[in-house]
Amino acid sequence: MKGLTVTAGSQKDVHLCFDADLMRVAMGWTGAFLEFGDTQSQIAWPPPPEVKGRYVFANRQTPGWARQGSFDDPRPRQLGPLPKDWAHFRGLYLHGDQVVFEYRLGQHTVLEHPSAFEHENHRWLVRTFHFDSESAEQTLLVADGMDGESQSDFGGSSGFGAVTWMKGKPLMVAGKGIPAGAKLESTRERRLVLKLPRIQAQQSFQIAIGEVTHAEALTRWREIPIPNVKDWTRGGPPRWPETAVTQGTRGSGSEAYVIDTITEPVHNPYHAKMFFGGFDFFEDGRAAICTFHGDVWIVSGLDEGLNRVVWRRYAAGLFQPLGVKVIRGELFVLGRDQITRLRDLNGDGEADFYENFNNDSIVTANYHEFSMDLQTDRAGNFYYAKGAPWEPEVISPHQGTVLKVRADGSALEVFASGLRAPNGLAIGPGDEITVSDNQGHWIPSSKLNRVERGGFYGMVPTAQKELRFERGGTPLTLNPSDPQARRQHQLKTWDAGSPSPSTYDPPMVWLPMQMDNSSGGQLWTTGAKWGPLSDRLLFMSYGRCTLFDVLMQDVGGVKQGAMVQLPLRFFTGIMRGRVNPVDGQVYLCGLKGWQTSATRDGGFYRVRYTGKPVRWPLRFAATRQGVKLGFSAPLEASSASDPANFSVERWNYQYSGGYGSPEFAVSNPTLKKREPMEVTSAKVSGDGLEIAIELKDMRPCDQIRIRYQLQSKDGVSVSHDMYGTIHQLADP
Repeated sequence: MKGLTVTAGSQKDVHLCFDADLMRVAMGWTGAFLEFGDTQSQIAWPPPPEVKGRYVFANRQTPGWARQGSFDDPRPRQLGPLPKDWAHFRGLYLHGDQVVFEYRLGQHTVLEHPSAFEHENHRWLVRTFHFDSESAEQTLLVADGMDGESQSDFGGSSGFGAVTWMKGKPLMVAGKGIPAGAKLESTRERRLVLKLPRIQAQQSFQIAIGEVTHAEALTRWREIPIPNVKDWTRGGPPRWPETAVTQGTRGSGSEAYVIDTITEPVHNPYHAKMFFGGFDFFEDGRAAICTFHGDVWIVSGLDEGLNRVVWRRYAAGLFQPLGVKVIRGELFVLGRDQITRLRDLNGDGEADFYENFNNDSIVTANYHEFSMDLQTDRAGNFYYAKGAPWEPEVISPHQGTVLKVRADGSALEVFASGLRAPNGLAIGPGDEITVSDNQGHWIPSSKLNRVERGGFYGMVPTAQKELRFERGGTPLTLNPSDPQARRQHQLKTWDAGSPSPSTYDPPMVWLPMQMDNSSGGQLWTTGAKWGPLSDRLLFMSYGRCTLFDVLMQDVGGVKQGAMVQLPLRFFTGIMRGRVNPVDGQVYLCGLKGWQTSATRDGGFYRVRYTGKPVRWPLRFAATRQGVKLGFSAPLEASSASDPANFSVERWNYQYSGGYGSPEFAVSNPTLKKREPMEVTSAKVSGDGLEIAIELKDMRPCDQIRIRYQLQSKDGVSVSHDMYGTIHQLADP
């Protein structure tokens, strides 16, 4: 499922797909490339791409090299990469139009270069191999689906074999530089394999696969020297030397925080799309930003005026990247397939080596299981989130989880589970981890989770561990993410009639659908240059294209809080954020997919603090008597102490396998309605910075909405709409 497709030939009509999980060539074909549907012009619910050309050969989902003569697949459910002591993908090199794969085969480093040979109307797919060290016997999978069994000598420079395709189509396999004693065999499993005797250190050889043709073509191919593929692993000439230049638009207005738009190069020399999925900053203030369609751009000129913003394409061909992290100048990008470390080997401003930093995550064909966001803790460990499939018939142990990767990339673990569409996470200054999720099965409404190791956050199909249920009065314990367990118990885990687990970890804050129908990432505003909202947690709404401030409360270790929407509206859904280390301002990016009010494909923004007064709620605390709010500027006492200036209501959600939830009255759960709360008093502190709102019948609830219309001490209107979640009531 981690296919890397290379196009070769003078007409760009020879194609080969390399599987980085299995070190196999999944297929080779000629003619037209792939059918993508509308997925190159928009983000929708895409089917996997389909081959448009003519197949030459293909291989089943089998290891590309045998281990001790066996191709038996040891992977659980035949998912994920091979064991590292069998084979391990290291990355790929670019050198002009040349692509070289590097992988480990046992203790040996192998370079593999796909290319094409053309003669008249014939096209052959050529695979060049280079072993760095002497190797004992190896067996290579060439093609699948042979008719009958056969064996032929294939060693030396004269290796040639003609075998028969399963539908009677003749297939030619030719060799060059093949070690003496090699055999080409068609086995009883209908595999065509190349059995290689001892391979010498620094030995290179080739095989060519294609339609049977006359001897002249074979002679001409054998006259071409085998290329030294190591020459293509040291950095090549720039592929994208032209830059794109745009002019940003500074926000105007009298507010304390305004939006500056960093204009994206919609019209660029490479016709690349600008659906932004993630970014980070270098120490000098340049940004590295990735696009959903696989590019990484380096953006400079992010100064105060934004008059000349320069975009340089740095990398391309990544698999739906949705997260970027810069660490000591090194650039890490999260795709669906792996975390890639991009290396510029010759200092020309473009990545030459796409290094596999970690590809332990499992990928399936389901479109909905995006890998999202990329963050690190203080020890340098990486974290990202992986979506659940749609429909949520989970087959992979990584679907719907937060995944942790060691700082050196050597191992991956499931850190937390039970997620549906976790489009972003954040790690705070004390390694506090949060992750968002949005409404769906088992998710009554959008929410912000405070994540702990081993936590289960409600999405039953992605629990990835045993849960306790009760069905028809009978206790039931099983892992609902295990297809075999679901079949055994005849359990569908994602409809309104599904049994609910005995417990799950509730969110820190819920948000109603009208405020956030599809959540994005979060951001800690570290530093002191962003005014009164510095060193706080922000929450992004992809669906509503807005930004929220998070007011957190800890009651005896129970995490809860409230959110207030900032008076900002963006052209795109908002998914990722960083603080620029140079100007200290908040930068955001996002895109337009489905379930969003976005009007542009992609957007890159700066939210700039203007220095003007900020009149904002900074603290929220739920007590047994009501709610306490703390503000950034003093309030006028008479307005803040008038109960008529406050409106409060509350409701609960229903946790079930149904899609979303109605709103239920807290005091009478049979009523599907919000429940107003009586404000009995409002008391203002002497400095005007705190209000104690006394509420009748105060109790925990999933959602509390607090609206107020007040005046600041300097006569300015202070009106907000706050949404909170109360799990525990503190002492007054």
